[in-house]
Amino acid sequence: MRLRASGITKHFGHRPIVKNVDIAVDAGEVVTIFGPNGAGKTTLLKMLATLLKPASGRLEIEGRDALAEPLAVRGALGVVVHEPLAYPEFSPYENLRFFGRMYGVARLEERCTTLLAEVGLSRFVHEPLQHFSRGMTQRFMIARALLHHPSVLLFDEPFSGLDAAAKSFVLQRIAQERAAGKGIVITTHNTELGYLAGTRFLFMLNGELEAVANKDDIAMDALARLYEERVVNLI
Repeated sequence: MRLRASGITKHFGHRPIVKNVDIAVDAGEVVTIFGPNGAGKTTLLKMLATLLKPASGRLEIEGRDALAEPLAVRGALGVVVHEPLAYPEFSPYENLRFFGRMYGVARLEERCTTLLAEVGLSRFVHEPLQHFSRGMTQRFMIARALLHHPSVLLFDEPFSGLDAAAKSFVLQRIAQERAAGKGIVITTHNTELGYLAGTRFLFMLNGELEAVANKDDIAMDALARLYEERVVNLI
């Protein structure tokens, strides 16, 4: 099992944001978590990424206790969240080289050049990130997440604000990493893109995670209708 969490809970003040969540992700699996804004998806993903500490629960990454040893498991994690997690005044190449040294990436110069080419940023390797569009930043964030060959990928709303070409690129890259045996979690409220990317589907509503179906067991339109019904019933 690439990732396993049980009883994960988080409060902001007295308000519960994530409520007793269990989730497990295996190699070669893409778990899509659908949920509206404010459902707790981002908070959950940041806890899985060890960027936030839960109030209670357990988290294992590649069999290691991630709450007791967060620094020890971060080499297994590749994370794409709304924050760039990079230095905006640096170029994508400079950023990758910096983080690659931290992770001890072998043949670092070649790895940086290859990744930036793969994500379509070869013409912008020396431009500061602060001048990048949303789509270009997202491409860089994927390169940064993949830099150190992690086994677990966590993508928070990876399609948000992207044009059609960038969305297609993200879908292709997720499929490629799944085929390479990565365990992947994505959060989204876009049922079409989340369905295309995923192999197993969950709903997150009011901080609670609900199992829905495997991709083989539900059609896209049926998933979309079910999600709409569940969201409407919350209003």
